[in-house]
Amino acid sequence: MTRTSLTLLSLLLFAFAAGAQTTIPIEVEIGYRWNDVTGNEDLYRTQINEESGLVIRSLSFFTPTNGFTDHVRVDATELGVSPASSLRIQTGKADVFRFRLGYRSFDTYSALPAFANPLFSQGITPGQHTFDRTRTMFDADLEIFPDRKITPFVGYSQGSYDGPGTTTYALGGDEFLLGQDLDETEREIRAGAIFNLGKFYGSVTQGWRSLESDETLSLSQLGGAGNNPGSVLGRTVGATLITRSGTTEVDTPFTTAFLTAEVLPRTKLTGSFVRFAAESDGVDDEAATGTFVSFPISRFFGGIDESITSRAKNTTWRGSARAEVMLTDKLDFLGGFRSEHREMSGEALIRTVFLDTTTFGGLSTGDIQELINADSALDRDVDTIEAALAARALGPFSVRVGVSQSKFDFAVDPDIAEIVVPGNQGGDFERKVNTIDLVASYTKSLFSVGASYRRDDADDAVLRTDYLGRDRLRLRAAFHTPGNLLRVGVVAENLDQDNREDGIGFDAEARQYSADVELALAPSLRLRTAYSILRADSTVVIRRPETFVLETSEHSEDGDAIELGFALDLAPFTIDAGASRFDNEGSIAFNVDRYRARIVYDFLAHAGVAAEWNRDDYDEDAPFGAYQSDRFGIFVRYRP
Repeated sequence: MTRTSLTLLSLLLFAFAAGAQTTIPIEVEIGYRWNDVTGNEDLYRTQINEESGLVIRSLSFFTPTNGFTDHVRVDATELGVSPASSLRIQTGKADVFRFRLGYRSFDTYSALPAFANPLFSQGITPGQHTFDRTRTMFDADLEIFPDRKITPFVGYSQGSYDGPGTTTYALGGDEFLLGQDLDETEREIRAGAIFNLGKFYGSVTQGWRSLESDETLSLSQLGGAGNNPGSVLGRTVGATLITRSGTTEVDTPFTTAFLTAEVLPRTKLTGSFVRFAAESDGVDDEAATGTFVSFPISRFFGGIDESITSRAKNTTWRGSARAEVMLTDKLDFLGGFRSEHREMSGEALIRTVFLDTTTFGGLSTGDIQELINADSALDRDVDTIEAALAARALGPFSVRVGVSQSKFDFAVDPDIAEIVVPGNQGGDFERKVNTIDLVASYTKSLFSVGASYRRDDADDAVLRTDYLGRDRLRLRAAFHTPGNLLRVGVVAENLDQDNREDGIGFDAEARQYSADVELALAPSLRLRTAYSILRADSTVVIRRPETFVLETSEHSEDGDAIELGFALDLAPFTIDAGASRFDNEGSIAFNVDRYRARIVYDFLAHAGVAAEWNRDDYDEDAPFGAYQSDRFGIFVRYRP
C-alpha cells in the first residue's frame, strides 16, 4: 500500500463523515505544508527531511457497524509527505474476533558533508557514505474469542527497506567510491494463544521469520582515480570497472512463552522463555579491472575475479524466573534468575583470481588464484541472579535495595585466515559483574525528591570497551504550588566507566543537568522555560585500520540548551509558541536554533483552522555544514 493510497483512504473517510446528517464520528487535521531551505539541503534532509506537500496530521474515526463486524476504528498520523507515517485499522465483533491492520513508513536519508569524506578539504561534499532509503512495515493480527480464558491468535508482518546510496571500497592500494543499491524484504508468520486461567495467565507464540537481501555496487562515474593521488611503487593505481553483487537469505524460527502464577499467598511467580535459530546463506561476486597493487601476493595486477559463498548459524535462547513476595504490607522481596546461551558459527569459501599479474620487478606471472576456507565460532553464556528488598510508604519515604551478579563465559574460535594482527585471539574467557542498586524517594505535600545509585564492578574485560568499574548516579527534585500555578523540576545524572589496563586506556564520563519551570500567569496563559547542560568525555586506545598502529581516540561533548515557550488560550483562539537553542563546543562543534509557533482558530463548535511555522537554523564549524529551514503549514481541523 503506497502513501498515495493511504492518503486517498483517509480523504474518503473524511468525505464520508462530512456528508453525514448527524454528529460526525471523525477527528481529523489535514492541510498543506511549504518548505524553504537555504544552505546545505543534504544536511537538512539528514536531520529533519520534511518536504512540501499535502499532509494529514492526524485522523481518528470510529463507527459502530452491523453484520460481520460491530465496529470499525481508524487511526492515522502524518500521512503524506512526512518522513514518518502510520495507519492503524481495527475491527471485530464482541466475543468473536478482533482484527488489527497496521502500516508504518519511514524515510531515512544521510549525506553528511564531513563524515568519512577524505575529499572534504577540497570542497567536495557530501561525504562518500550516503543513503536515501525507505522502510515500510505492514502488520496484520487476528484474535479469536478475545478476552476469554484462551484466546488463539495468528499474525503476519512484512517489511521492506530499499533505496540507493554510496560507499567506499578499498582495493589494490587505493579506496574507490561506489554507487550502491539495497533491496531487503523481511516476512514473519506467527501463531499462538493468550490465556487467563485465574491464577495462571500468560502467552505462547511460535513464529517463522525470513529475510531476503540483495545488494549491488558499481564504480561511480568519477571514482576511477580513487581517493589517494600519486603512485605506489611507481605505478598509478586506478580502476576502470568495479562491480559487486551480493544476496543473503536468512530463515529464523522462534518461540516465546510467558507465564505468571499466583498460587501462593502474597506471592507472584513469573517465568519467560525465548528461543530463535537463525540460518543464513550468502553469495557474493566481484569483478574489477584497472591497475592495482597487492602486497600480500607481492604483485601488480590488472584485475580481480572473486566469489564468496558463506553460511552462518545463530542459535540463542533466554530463560528467566522471578518471584515477588509481599513480606508485610510495607515490605516486598523480589528475586530472580536469568540465563542466556548463544551459539554462533560461520564459514566462508573465498575464491580470488588476480588477473594479469607482474612482479614488482616487472616479470609477468599471469593469473594467480587464492583459495581461503574460513570457519569461525563463538559460544556465549550469561547467568544472572538478583535479589531486592523494597520498602513502601514508610511515612513519606520509600527505599529499594537490590544486588545482582552476572557471570559471562565466552568460547571464541577464530579461523587463522581472519587474523590480521599477530597474537592469539581465541580461547576461553570469563567475566563476572557484581551490581548494587539503590533507589530512595521522599514525597511530602507539594515537594518530592528522589535519588538512585548503581555500582557495577567487573573482575575482567573481554572486549576493549568493557568496563572494569561503572558508577551511575541520578538525582531529581520537583515542587509545585496548589493548582499547579508554579511547577519546578530539577534532574542531575552522572555516568562514569573505565578500564585503564595497559593497551586499552578506556575512560568515559557523561554528566547531564537540567531544570524546567512552568508558570501560570493567568488561567489562559502558561509560560515554560528549561535549561540543560551536557558534558561527555571519552578516551580509548584504538588500532588504525589502514596501518594497524595503536593510537588514542578522544571524543568530547560540551553542550548547553535553553528553551522558552508559552501557551495562550483565548477561545476560540489558541497560540502555542517557543524557541530553543543548543550549543555544542565538543569534538564536533555546532549550534542549532529552533523556533515554532502554532495558532488555532475554531470558527465553529467542531471545526477550525490552524497555522504553523517552524524554523531550524543549524551551523557547525566545518565548512558547508549549515542550513536554514522555514516550514509553513495551513491545516483544517474537525472534531466531534
